[in-house]
Amino acid sequence: MRPFVLVVVILIISNGPLFANDEKEIKHALLKYNYGIIKMAKSGETDFFKSFVKKEVVTKLMLWVKAWQDNNLVMLANINDFQFSPIVYNENNATMTTTENWSFSYVNIATKKMAHDNVDMLYKMRYTLEKHPHGWMIVEIKHLEETVTTKPHKPSLNKKDKPKDDKATTH
Repeated sequence: MRPFVLVVVILIISNGPLFANDEKEIKHALLKYNYGIIKMAKSGETDFFKSFVKKEVVTKLMLWVKAWQDNNLVMLANINDFQFSPIVYNENNATMTTTENWSFSYVNIATKKMAHDNVDMLYKMRYTLEKHPHGWMIVEIKHLEETVTTKPHKPSLNKKDKPKDDKATTH
């Protein structure tokens, strides 16, 4: 084997587990972020986002939740399905598109009654992440499309798919 080819093969083999670990960390960050939205919608807490979500992204989320609260609303949500596309890597950056099936409704805080009936939505989202010494950080989120779903959806996520960090999950 020629030296150049040997070096390339060694680099591919040595980077294989690294990319596999990166993929696992990226998927975990995206699930942790989305389950964190559910927690934030109920509690208003955002501190758990600091280690893996860019401040500007968290600020947008806070404004979104604040708008609900200003109208006496709390979102009750559930993630039914979360599908990942292949990751596109670019040096220390990664981009991934997801297809997310959410069910949500809104409760009026003052009356404790349902303000809006349950809705099932299918979202297509694109997440951009940067590699940092402590892990992958979500730096940009782009909403690509959304569709109201009317057919029954059997959830495909189970407890093993939820983020392992209890600070970002709901109980």
